[in-house]
Amino acid sequence: MAAIVFDNVNKSFGSRQVLHDLSFRVDPGEIVGLLGPNGSGKTTTLRLIAGYYQADAGTLEVHGVTHKGAVGLRQAYVGYLPERAPLYDSLTVLQFLHFVARCKGLKGKRLSSSIDTSVQAFDLGAVARTAIGRLSKGFRQRVGLGQAILGDPAVLLLDEATNGLDPMQILEAREMIRRAAAGRAVVFSSHLMQEVQALCTRAIVLRHGRLITDIALNSHAGDGRANVVLHWQGDALACLVARIKALDSVLSVDAKLADTPNKAHVLSVRFAKRPLSLNGLLACALALGHIQEVLFQSQNVEDILVNAVRASDRHAALLEHAP
Repeated sequence: MAAIVFDNVNKSFGSRQVLHDLSFRVDPGEIVGLLGPNGSGKTTTLRLIAGYYQADAGTLEVHGVTHKGAVGLRQAYVGYLPERAPLYDSLTVLQFLHFVARCKGLKGKRLSSSIDTSVQAFDLGAVARTAIGRLSKGFRQRVGLGQAILGDPAVLLLDEATNGLDPMQILEAREMIRRAAAGRAVVFSSHLMQEVQALCTRAIVLRHGRLITDIALNSHAGDGRANVVLHWQGDALACLVARIKALDSVLSVDAKLADTPNKAHVLSVRFAKRPLSLNGLLACALALGHIQEVLFQSQNVEDILVNAVRASDRHAALLEHAP
């Protein structure tokens, strides 16, 4: 069973529509990076999953519970660390964790066991009786992560979880997030591309509340392989695929047919190694039709984000000027 399912979800605030027919799913064990420029709908998406907001249309499920079901039941499956962790400086770490555990409905042995697990997972024992206001930024972030896993939630939402940490604290936070992610579905939102590259198994890119890219991140991206994505218009698609497959170092060609005659077919060409030249590929494509766009589909998260946003903006511009 998928831990998170979005199916054509829409969300508006007044007259402003923030999410447009958003669809994706996250399975247990995945760490998904939620990316996009400011205003793309990332925080709204996290708050919908957390149950702070309700979808206006479409279906949203968390651990099998829909947004139309009891919000409290859905929230029981979610651990959430917002960008600004809601910590209480006057409380000690143990007092705060106890308070959050009670808010989540934990009692008795389950409450004490959950707090013990959180303290051990994020090495909070040495500061357990220290007031949160006296903690360093790194330890405050640990406390935020600690409260998020109380109750052993199936889904973990992390919004800018490593923001503001120094390099050593970031390395520590990465390892803690990996430990916390075991067996859970994790959605990790960040503006730091290196953090998404280091932690995530998949990247979802939003632009103006629309999903524009959903791509797996290969942990072995350093093996030199690369995909080239070709947007091509023409009638001899089968012939083009055959010619590309015959090129040196090409491993496979996947073709997605255009849904209307005036749109481009999309060919994903997988090479054994990043090609020094695309002349052979381009010559095949130009001989049989018209090239609309060529992109390297690298495993570099920054490239993925920039390419996706630029392609989305070009598409929007074409629609705007279409007769």
